[in-house]
Amino acid sequence: MTTKRKHSQATSRDGINFVRALVERHNSTFQEIDLHNDLGNDAYVEFVVDENASGCCVALQIKSGSSYRAGSDKYAFQSNRDHFEYWSSHTLPVFAVIFDPDTQGAVWVDITEHLRHHPSVISDGPYSIAADRDFSDSSFGDFREHCLRYREQYSREANFGTALESFSMRDDVEQCFDGLRALVTYHRQKAATWYYLISCLSNYREHSVLRPLIAHLCHIPGHGDIFWSKGNLIDDQVRCGALRFMRERFDRQDALTMLSAIDDAGIDRGTIGQCVHALVDTMSDTLGIMESIAVDQSHDERIRHSAILFAASAAQLQSAEYAIGLLDRIASAVQGEELAEVVSWLAQELRQFGRVSFY
Repeated sequence: MTTKRKHSQATSRDGINFVRALVERHNSTFQEIDLHNDLGNDAYVEFVVDENASGCCVALQIKSGSSYRAGSDKYAFQSNRDHFEYWSSHTLPVFAVIFDPDTQGAVWVDITEHLRHHPSVISDGPYSIAADRDFSDSSFGDFREHCLRYREQYSREANFGTALESFSMRDDVEQCFDGLRALVTYHRQKAATWYYLISCLSNYREHSVLRPLIAHLCHIPGHGDIFWSKGNLIDDQVRCGALRFMRERFDRQDALTMLSAIDDAGIDRGTIGQCVHALVDTMSDTLGIMESIAVDQSHDERIRHSAILFAASAAQLQSAEYAIGLLDRIASAVQGEELAEVVSWLAQELRQFGRVSFY
């Protein structure tokens, strides 16, 4: 028996791909969400205006199929009470986009606006919203301007509290993602945002939100592949305060949490490993902690591998000879051919070139 992909799955992908392509053509960012959560949204869109991040993010429900057609050029977004209740208190503005595979076109509707103007439908229905605003290249500017109107409202203190609460719901992955996204999009200029996220890091080890959390936190120390603009800059006083707190707060447990997030892509430009490297370098005792992890055989080999790389990177700041001495100490403690080869390669690079570089 062969396993066939359901036609509905292919149609759903067509809708997501259509929206992604349109958003990215207009120089904005599209992040698909695949959390297998019935209440979850399908994607986030963060808008870029005049090549600058706007500081405005919305959540999208993306539906595909001619079954959503409700007459000529009219469509109906259909849902249920659970979804309406969830979206009515969401930490981000929520929109729906309906893609019609027959016409290869799409329309959109502002779910958040509809629920605020018609609060009774949350409990009483109908659980259907008319969608008739064109979603295409020619109208994307109007869609973006509509979304941007939410910036001031979602940057207020009430939304900040809601975002913090959402991020704290570790057992609800969708809520965590939404809370994190709201905090860094609408509240990045608050010192409390970074204090909270830094303090929580190790609580999210082996959690789906860990890598996105690290990717956002590395905007505090920064690294060479972050595209900075006036739209995503963090106030210097806030950033410097958060950096000091990282130095004070990050300990060996935090280091192990960060190292656990490094995936098969390793440590290279554009990887989560690069983000981890930026954060590890903020620690008050990077070298000592990385060396202690590298020689600790109770830890996973992948974690020790990354720790060796970061230890050598930190040690070479003193001198190549100092770094080689460090690697000699590690070599006497490691077991296993792969780790021994890493140590040998690093020492060879230092002897030949006087430094090692991962980027």
